[in-house]
Amino acid sequence: MFIPLFFLINTVTSWFSPFYKKRYWQYSDDQNNLLKHCAGMGPYVQGSGFGFDYDEIPMNLVVDRVFVFSRHGERYPTVDLELSLRAVYDKLKETKVDRYEGPMSFVEKWDYFITNRSLIEMETNTSQFSGLKDMHNFGQDIRQRYGEQLYKERSVMPFFTSGSQRVIDSSEAFARGFFDGDNNEELAKKMVIIPENKNQGYDTLTTGKSCDPYHKKNNYPHPYVPRFMKQEAMRLNKLSPGFNMTAADVKILAQYCAFELNVKGHSDVCDALSMDTFIEYEYLHDSEVYYTNAEHPYTFILGSVYVNATLQLLNEKNPEQKMYFSFTHDTDLLFYMNALGILDHQERKLPIGRIEFSRFFKTSELVPMGARIVLERLTHEKTQEKYVRVIINDAVIPLKSCQDGPSFTCKLSTLNRLFYEKLSEQQTFGDKCNVDKKYPQYLKFYWDWKQYSR
Repeated sequence: MFIPLFFLINTVTSWFSPFYKKRYWQYSDDQNNLLKHCAGMGPYVQGSGFGFDYDEIPMNLVVDRVFVFSRHGERYPTVDLELSLRAVYDKLKETKVDRYEGPMSFVEKWDYFITNRSLIEMETNTSQFSGLKDMHNFGQDIRQRYGEQLYKERSVMPFFTSGSQRVIDSSEAFARGFFDGDNNEELAKKMVIIPENKNQGYDTLTTGKSCDPYHKKNNYPHPYVPRFMKQEAMRLNKLSPGFNMTAADVKILAQYCAFELNVKGHSDVCDALSMDTFIEYEYLHDSEVYYTNAEHPYTFILGSVYVNATLQLLNEKNPEQKMYFSFTHDTDLLFYMNALGILDHQERKLPIGRIEFSRFFKTSELVPMGARIVLERLTHEKTQEKYVRVIINDAVIPLKSCQDGPSFTCKLSTLNRLFYEKLSEQQTFGDKCNVDKKYPQYLKFYWDWKQYSR
């Protein structure tokens, strides 16, 4: 499978015309791109978007502020998941069959993709889908897009990261990309590590850790029951007899495929499974994440801490720092998307008795490994009106409830009103999450970061 890499160069100020040269072609293989169906576990893939060009900045607007909220890059599986992956590998590898044939014939010479257990949960760095390389390239792209006008040479640039090692490693890779070829990197770069624990209260990049009452499973009625995985097991057992595979084995193999891609860049497991399997597994995962993270009763208030800080930064007048970079986990990106209004595009709750093929909420579109949310503040050169444009995984995503600016951007004043009106109808984060008064009562590290820096 070939995934092209694009190196984008753009200026922050751009003349935009609706009559610029269009492109058109009749062939598209995007729907068959397996990375679009890895359920947020596989390599980074650009979002599909709605047809807007990230490189084109609307006429008479200038980008004068940028805020990035990013997931870590491609990684190895977590400890618990790795145990499941290893178990299905051992089961198939130890099975004695009369003949290795069919889609599972690769098992004869199959090697486990994790060669060193110390790498579990860490970033990958050994294939075309290297998590560290992905984040390095992301840092380069941001510098090329915005650095000339928004970064003052030799000035200190903090990079804010939650405390997990894979997130720290990702932020450092991004910083290296941002300063690529810059001799002042060591003087200018400041890594600001925010611990992942409840003692941080509001002052955190992992609000779920500060919220004792938040229990993910409380909002999940019952899981989508897969139907096609049983058929897939029957298909594999017929074409590759002797392995006695089950639907549960097929589910684990779908996960195995995604993580093997992260590590090796290719996977015989991916080739063995049908697209039906990946499409169904994707929905099984999407529906669970939707109810436990994206649309949980606590989600808005968990994300409101981040969005409130973002809006404060976007509303500041003449700050010295004009770009902010934050790195955390996929769950926190979903909290952020909910509070910002991005997930309003998913108008109906996901059904659990069938697959909703027309859904907006797809984890591979929203939070693949290396997922990134970019908010641009744009100022009109004549009126000085401020607007916000949202880019998710390189795709421009207009806010459903706010499109009152040029090219469907959102007036910053309107976004302020919509967010704070909704926030006023909620309990505070501290009250709803029982944040002890001895812990920080507001997010302050963007302004008071030196205590965390190294």
